[in-house]
Amino acid sequence: MRPAAQADRFGGGRRRYLAPLLDLLLWASLAAVVAWSWTGHRSYPFGLLIGGLAVWGGAVAAGRRLPLVPLFAVVLLCALDGNYSLGLPLVSYLVGRRMASTWPAAASYSALTALGTPLVLSWSGFVAWATMAGALVYAGLFPWLVGRYQRQQRALVAAGWEQAEQLEREQRMLAREVRLRERARIAEDMHDSLGHELSLLALRAGALELSADLDERTRAVAGQLRAGAAAATGQLRDIIDVLRDDDPDPAGEAAPARDTAPVAGPQSAEGPQPAPGPVPAGRQDLAARSALRADAGGVADLVRRARAAGMPVELHDGRPAEPLPPLVGRAVYRVVQESLTNANKHAPGAAVSVRLGVDDTGMVLVSVTNARPAGAPRSAPVPDRGGRGLVGLRERVRLAGGTLHTDARDGGFEVVARLPGRAGRPGEAAQGDPVSSGAVPTAGSAADRRRRVHREARRGLVAATMVLATFAGTLGGAALGYYLYATGNSVLSPERYAELRVGQDWATALPLLPRREMLEPPDPDPLPVPAGADCRYYRSHGDVLQPRLDVYRLCAAHGKLVSKDLLPAP
Repeated sequence: MRPAAQADRFGGGRRRYLAPLLDLLLWASLAAVVAWSWTGHRSYPFGLLIGGLAVWGGAVAAGRRLPLVPLFAVVLLCALDGNYSLGLPLVSYLVGRRMASTWPAAASYSALTALGTPLVLSWSGFVAWATMAGALVYAGLFPWLVGRYQRQQRALVAAGWEQAEQLEREQRMLAREVRLRERARIAEDMHDSLGHELSLLALRAGALELSADLDERTRAVAGQLRAGAAAATGQLRDIIDVLRDDDPDPAGEAAPARDTAPVAGPQSAEGPQPAPGPVPAGRQDLAARSALRADAGGVADLVRRARAAGMPVELHDGRPAEPLPPLVGRAVYRVVQESLTNANKHAPGAAVSVRLGVDDTGMVLVSVTNARPAGAPRSAPVPDRGGRGLVGLRERVRLAGGTLHTDARDGGFEVVARLPGRAGRPGEAAQGDPVSSGAVPTAGSAADRRRRVHREARRGLVAATMVLATFAGTLGGAALGYYLYATGNSVLSPERYAELRVGQDWATALPLLPRREMLEPPDPDPLPVPAGADCRYYRSHGDVLQPRLDVYRLCAAHGKLVSKDLLPAP
């Protein structure tokens, strides 16, 4: 929404109720002046007075939707009564204040000048035209510029309020995003860490329950332990569902968790701990070293503990000794952890192979493959692995700059992840996520809007100034051109003047005279005018730069030239 259109929003709702009163005041102020002047002079019929006031009232009523209507109405009514010109400054100001575009007003003033110039010149002469042209500039264009300035000031204020509201909305959205992100992070870490540990616990309890060298009471306790682990796993899933209630499709591609911390949290013998969020600057080195230690020994420890719990798993680590970036190392650990958990859940007793390596392009390859479960036919359908664990794992790998591929293989299942082995790549994958990449639109976009409003205001002022300069130049050029034209066609040469004789028939004298009279005859006339005569005045030369000018006066009466006089320059 444009800032200029927001002005009434932030300017107060009372303007809607004051508008009719202000329109009535505008109509009454000019109507009172016109009516008072007509009462004193009565220069035209009363019906025209009422009609003019009615036209003025209709123009004021339409002025809020069509701001140019009052302007044209005032100019046209000036032909009826010159007192209507007193309303020209006000309606020009309102045109500048109400209209968003500059060019309609510029075209209107230019049209008034182009249409009014020949009419005024033919009816009232050059002096009256120059007076009206000056009134149009000073009482029309300058108030219009003031109105434009007021409108732009109001637009800037509205843009400021709009920016404040936008910042508040963005802050609320950011706070909500942070809350959802934290909930998703908690759900992800609970699923990865606790789910894996509960799976190993149930595996150990099942092994004890099937052990032949234990008594019945111990096996019963082991069975209760296994059932409790299974129940805890179900409760954990319920809690994760609550934390992820904003994701309606568990198997969809929505990202349930995203890492905002550039480094992983410290590791322990029980696996990686949940990431607490952005790491303070003073602890980044310690967190990074902890993440590198987890990358070096975390996967091996994870496989060792799974093997100790009874899972037939083998590790083939072909990576070089160079440590991985913290975010990549954490992703490698999570891929292996989630894959072992799924293998234990969906293919208990099946052999599992974990392979780590680096390809020719420097990408780290993580492959976890489990064989077909014991006793299951080769063509048996593989259980759906597209739950929340793999969805979250896919998002974690994506944020680390890699890709994750899952597929059924010979009755088993395979998880393959490709991750960058060098620092600097993880940020490339998260560039489409504005929050993860730190590109949350807050003050930056607001500053852009502010600069755009200021730029539009400057353009508007420049356009208005250019319109005024163009109009003044056009008006001045037209006045100068007409003045030169009228001067050159009102010169009576001394030779032609000498050919004229007093008593000469006026019809024979007209062909010797110029086509126009001079624009500014002497006022008052220094010589007495013959009774009943009509006098005309002509220039003695056409040099406008010559200060001395003699004027020829010719007076005619009853079809005869009754006098010819030379009025010398003072």
